[in-house]
Amino acid sequence: MPGDPGHRFEYLVITARPGEHRSVARAAVREHSEYGKWELVRTCLYEGGGQKYWMRRRIMRVKPTLDIRA
Repeated sequence: MPGDPGHRFEYLVITARPGEHRSVARAAVREHSEYGKWELVRTCLYEGGGQKYWMRRRIMRVKPTLDIRA
């Protein structure tokens, strides 16, 4: 379920300016997805030539297995 606390995501936005080559932005997206476990959700190309890439990854919550109370 999307509303379930276990299915929350954190987001990352990568912005490419109009004068930059697409290969630079593509390399940044590829690096984040390969090593940071991000997935590409959305891309947007603006009139001036700028681009934005929205990436997300699931937040993993660790539940304690030991009950240590002093």
